[in-house]
Amino acid sequence: MIQKPEIQYIGQFYVYGSEARQLEHKKQQRKPKTKLPLARVRKVEKISVDPVALGGIVVAVVLLVAMAVGALQLRSDWIEYNQMSSYVSQLKQENAQLTRSYRAGYDLEEVRKRAAALGLVSESEAQTMIIAVTVPTAQPEPTFWEEVTGFLKGLFA
Repeated sequence: MIQKPEIQYIGQFYVYGSEARQLEHKKQQRKPKTKLPLARVRKVEKISVDPVALGGIVVAVVLLVAMAVGALQLRSDWIEYNQMSSYVSQLKQENAQLTRSYRAGYDLEEVRKRAAALGLVSESEAQTMIIAVTVPTAQPEPTFWEEVTGFLKGLFA
């Protein structure tokens, strides 16, 4: 078989993109007279969660709950304080009334006469004496080690 000679001039003078192209007519698609509703394509959205932010939100919610519980407890303590305060003021009024009725129940001049009849003397007329008291010092008790050494000395003597 005889080989065909290689044509070299085609590659020498050809520049890519210089050929003339034939225009192609775009095919027009027929549009339907009625359109059917197209189902919307649901896009899957990824939501990334930051664990530090999630932890911060949890801590904030816990602190909010603790603050609400503390406020409720403070309110109940304040109500109890007001009740006890009114009770104490009522007791003070009752005590003052009873003190007035007690003091009105006896005569101080009569008490003074009876005390003089029994031989009581007023404080300014009483004799006073100053007495000095000396407290004796306690004798030192031997410690455990002193008892042990005394026992051993007596044992080996």
